[in-house]
Amino acid sequence: MAKNLIVCCDGTWNTPEQREGGQPCPTNVVKLYNLSISDDTQLKYYHPGVGTKGGIADRIFGGGLGAGLSRNIQSAYEWLCRHYVCGDRIFLFGFSRGAYTARSLGGFIGRCGLLDLSTLTDKEAWERIANVYEKGYRQSNPKGKWPAAYRFIPGPLADGKADIHMIGVWDTVGALGVPDDLILLDQVLDDPRNYRFHDTKLSPIVRHGRHAVGMDEMRASFAPTLWDTDSPRPDDGSFKQQWFAGVHSDVGGGYVESGLSDCTLKWMVDEAVAVGLQVNPALLAQIQPNPRGVLHDSATGIWEHLRTLPRATPLITPAQVGETVSPQVIDRHVVPPLTQAPYWPTRVLAVGEEVSVEVFARPHWNATGIYLEKDATYGFSARGEWIDSTIVCGPDGACKAKFKLGKLAQTFGNLLGEVEEMYKDLTDKAGADWWGTKRQEDADWFQLMGMIANQPNADGSGTPTEGQYIVIGRDAIDTAEGPGYLYCFANDAWKFYGNNRGKVTLTIKRVK
Repeated sequence: MAKNLIVCCDGTWNTPEQREGGQPCPTNVVKLYNLSISDDTQLKYYHPGVGTKGGIADRIFGGGLGAGLSRNIQSAYEWLCRHYVCGDRIFLFGFSRGAYTARSLGGFIGRCGLLDLSTLTDKEAWERIANVYEKGYRQSNPKGKWPAAYRFIPGPLADGKADIHMIGVWDTVGALGVPDDLILLDQVLDDPRNYRFHDTKLSPIVRHGRHAVGMDEMRASFAPTLWDTDSPRPDDGSFKQQWFAGVHSDVGGGYVESGLSDCTLKWMVDEAVAVGLQVNPALLAQIQPNPRGVLHDSATGIWEHLRTLPRATPLITPAQVGETVSPQVIDRHVVPPLTQAPYWPTRVLAVGEEVSVEVFARPHWNATGIYLEKDATYGFSARGEWIDSTIVCGPDGACKAKFKLGKLAQTFGNLLGEVEEMYKDLTDKAGADWWGTKRQEDADWFQLMGMIANQPNADGSGTPTEGQYIVIGRDAIDTAEGPGYLYCFANDAWKFYGNNRGKVTLTIKRVK
C-alpha cells in the first residue's frame, strides 16, 4: 500500500531542543514533524539545521556559510532511498537553509532519481550516494557515464524516476557564499563552485509547491530565494508563494512568542493536509495564529554590524490577497497591534499626484511607504539640511564647511572608494563595500539617495542583489524599471551613521 514519506529539514542552528530564556522555542519544521502522524501509512524523518553539530568551527562555518548543507541533503536522500517504493508520496519541508536543503534535495531527485540501496552495505551505499551527488547532481553528468552497476528505484514518471508530491518551505535562504563586503573572508573562503550547482527551481516533478516568505526581514544575507512562478507545472499540480508579516523566524518559527509563526504553520499544515498529509487533530488544535503577534527585530547582536537591505515585497493591497499576499498581512495592515503601529503604510501615486515625506540622516533606510509602479516616471525635490558629524549639508551633499576633521575623513574615504572600484573591476565583486567608503560611489557624501526595492532573486552567492538606486540630491527625475517600495538615505559610510543628525523633506510627484 502506498504511504507518505515526510522529510523535515530544519534551519541554520535550529534543533528541537533550542530554548530562549529557558523556554522551548522550536521552529515550524519541528512543530510540523511533531504534528505529523507516524504509522505504517506515513513515515517521517527530521534533520537538524546546518551549524548544529561539531565544535565551534563547525558551528561558525556551518551556520555562517552553509557548510554541511550537501551532507544534510545526502542524509535525507539516503533515508528516502531506504523507504521509497513506487507510488509513495514524498513530502519535503524546510525552513531557512533547511528550505534550501529541501528544494535542492528535490532538484537532486529530479536530476538523478533514487538509488536502490537494498543489496549494499552501509559503506557501499554512502559511497554510491556521494558519487551520484558529485557526478550526477553537482556535475550534471548523464547516467551513461555512471557505473553500470548503479540501480535506481522505479518511479511513476515517464523517465522512470520518482516524483515529489509536495515541497513546503518557510523563508528559503540560499546564501551559501561569503558577502563581497567581507573582503578577507570573501577572498579566502568564497568559491562559487560550492553553491552554483544547487537546483532549487520548482521542478515539474513536484506536484504541489508552497512557500511562505517574510515581509519584514532586513538582514541582507537573509535575502529570500523565491520560486520562479513561470516554471511549468503538472496538470494536476498547484503552486502558492505568499508573503507573511514578520522577520525570518517570525515566519519559520524559533521565537517563544509564536503568534506570527503560528500563522504560517497553520497555513502550511492546512495546505499539506489538503493534499494528503496526516496530522494529529489534538496537536493541531494547539496552534494559535495571531496576525497582531510580536514582530521581532532580527538585526541585533552580531547582525547589527552587518549590512541590511529591504526585501522586494509586493504591494500591500487587498487586491493582492490570496495571490502573493497572505490575508494575515492585510489584517495587520488594516488593524495593527497597538504596540507596533502602523504596519506597512502604503500609498500609490496617480499621475500628477504628489506627497512629501521626511528623510532622517541617521537610519540606514527610511521607509517612505510610497510604492512606485513599473515604467512610471517620478519627479523628486528635496529641501532642508542635515549634519554629518559637524558638517552641515544640503540634500545634494554640498557641504558648508571649508575644512574640518570630518572633511579629512571624507577625502580619505574618496581615495579608498577609488581603490574599491578598481577591486570590483578586477575581481568581479560588484557588491564590495569597504569600511569607510560611501555606500554609493557615484554620488557625493551625504547626498540624498533613493532605492526602489525591486531587486531580482537572490543567487546564493552570499552577496544580495540590490534594487534600483536613484541619485536624488536636491532635484531628480527617474523612471521605475520595476515596481517596488521606495527607501531613502543619506549617502554615508555604513559604519558611520551614528554621528548623523537632522532631516530633509522630500517631495515625490508622479509625472507620467
